[in-house]
Parts: sequence; C-alpha cells; structure tokens
Amino acid sequence: MATDKWAQWLLTRRDGNSAGLRARNALDLAAFRDGVLAGADLAADDVVLDVGCGTGLIGFGALARLGPDGHVIFSDVSLDVLDECRRTASGDGRCSFVVASADDLTGIADASVDVVTTRSVLIYSDRLPAKAKPIRRERGHLVDHHAQP
Repeated sequence: MATDKWAQWLLTRRDGNSAGLRARNALDLAAFRDGVLAGADLAADDVVLDVGCGTGLIGFGALARLGPDGHVIFSDVSLDVLDECRRTASGDGRCSFVVASADDLTGIADASVDVVTTRSVLIYSDRLPAKAKPIRRERGHLVDHHAQP
C-alpha cells in the first residue's frame, strides 16, 4: 500500500477507487499520452526520460513504441509510484527508475537522453526546460502536455 499522498491519489483516490471510473478515465489518459508521444518523434533506439512519471502513463506508452535497444528512465519524487512502475515493468531491462524532482535532475547523466517527456509537470516547475537541456543529446528535445483530464 502506498504511503505518500501523491501515490495514494494516483493509485486509488483520483478515480474514487472505482473500476468503472478508472476505465472511463483510461480513454482520456490514453489520448493525453498519445498527444505527448506524437510530438516526441521517437526513434527505435531512443532514450526517453519521463519526468514526473507517476504511474508510468507516458513512459510505458513510449516503451511500447521503442525497439529492443530503446530505454525509458522513469523519474518521480515519489518512491511509491516508482515502485508501482517497477512492478508494471516486470523486469524489462529497457527500464530504469530514478527518484528525482523536475527541479533537480542531477541523477541523470549529461547528454544521455534523446527525449524528455512530461505531462502536467511544467505547471509545478518552470525550471524544467533549463534543467533538462544538459541531459539531452544533440538532437534531444522536450515534449510536454500540461492539460489534466
């Protein structure tokens, strides 16, 4: 069971712990995910950093679009949601997990990421674009979608 409030909200409270509401919201969330990933222009071997990954909506969507040499770094301030992502990943070696805020990406090596994705994170951190610049490779870019369903 999640202990931090953010994880509790993501895992149960945002949908009232209702399977029906969760299913209805899944369609809206998929549209947001697809919007972010459409702008990402992913290559099969890209390294994607999902900042503020939550339960992995964007990261797992990216993973499904990457090839066997692609990689997704799931990053969040909540260890509980990263543990949930780790369970969902089920040992997929193309995944790694980093506890980090959008304001402090020091755990990510410089020039190691092709695409930085976020969903509803920039509303909390206006410094993310500057923080993300050093970790992106030459062609790397930042893709954000900040609307909440």
